[in-house]
Amino acid sequence: MPAAKRVGVSDIAKHAGVSIGTVSNYLNYPERVSDTLKEKIGASIKELGYTPRRNTLLPQRENAVPRLIGYIMTDIEHSLFTFIHEGAQEVCEENDLQLIALNASSDAQRQNELVKTLIDMNVAGILLSTISDSPEDVAAARAANIPIILLDHTNPRHADQVCCVLENNMAAGQIAADELIRIGCSRIAFAAHSFDYESVQDRQMGVEKTIARTHGSTQLELINSKGLMFEDGYQLGLDIIDTMKRSGLDAIPDGIITVSDALAAGVLSAFHDHNGPRVPEDVCVIGMEGARLETKCPMSLTVVNAPAIDMGRKAMAQMLDYIDNPAAHVHSTTLIEPTLIRRESTRA
Repeated sequence: MPAAKRVGVSDIAKHAGVSIGTVSNYLNYPERVSDTLKEKIGASIKELGYTPRRNTLLPQRENAVPRLIGYIMTDIEHSLFTFIHEGAQEVCEENDLQLIALNASSDAQRQNELVKTLIDMNVAGILLSTISDSPEDVAAARAANIPIILLDHTNPRHADQVCCVLENNMAAGQIAADELIRIGCSRIAFAAHSFDYESVQDRQMGVEKTIARTHGSTQLELINSKGLMFEDGYQLGLDIIDTMKRSGLDAIPDGIITVSDALAAGVLSAFHDHNGPRVPEDVCVIGMEGARLETKCPMSLTVVNAPAIDMGRKAMAQMLDYIDNPAAHVHSTTLIEPTLIRRESTRA
């Protein structure tokens, strides 16, 4: 006979006719909930037989089973998130913790399911590289008394305050645009797989603010690359070559910023393989990760280096403080500054 399904916070919320966040507040911050809603939620908890989970963190001792941290990455194909994993893993190993990594594959529903899976596993903490504002995921973790820290995203609107660790993405956009303008580019393209992600929007804003300071002497084109990978960049490069052959060099960007290094490598390879514009003489290209490119690239790539490994380390440092000092822990947002690394794909 199959085991009965454990009653969860979402079941209580549905039964009481309230949001998951309200149930989370009832369990963790009852002073925020009205007496009327307290009665409804309390009655639902009693009727459904709900028992709140509590973490049982193991002390660090010889032969102890390591504590388990769950890390949900937006997309494993994006090296930013694998670098974050690398930094978090370092800190876990230093502190007798195990880290399990799960891939949301840029799917918000899958991310939500993975958060529930980690809650069911009763992990000691959750690192979440969230796809978008996810107040329901934050509320679910808080209701289960599981620390949660967001990576590459600020605190969701209408959610309890949590710790966030992210790159200063607006500064990254400004750095890339500043460099292209400095070397004389006047037709700049910003290529991204989606303009719905907060990190992409912030980078775009940084690019736009920098270009606005040129008072019309620099043009900006936004290009949807439809993906982050080498193949997506290669197709983008072919499209640019086609435009150049039909309309000339003045019809294509003379500076390209891509949200991933693999995307930039694809553009450079297409230019190289198909007699495209010369790099950096005709077109300069900047990536925005600092990835260890395994894909063949015809030249070294100028990048705005995203400090992803450091992001992972700092997120785990916050997690350790959260776990070890829950009453004294102060939630905060940590911005990590990117840096420019000049290489062959831009002019000196």
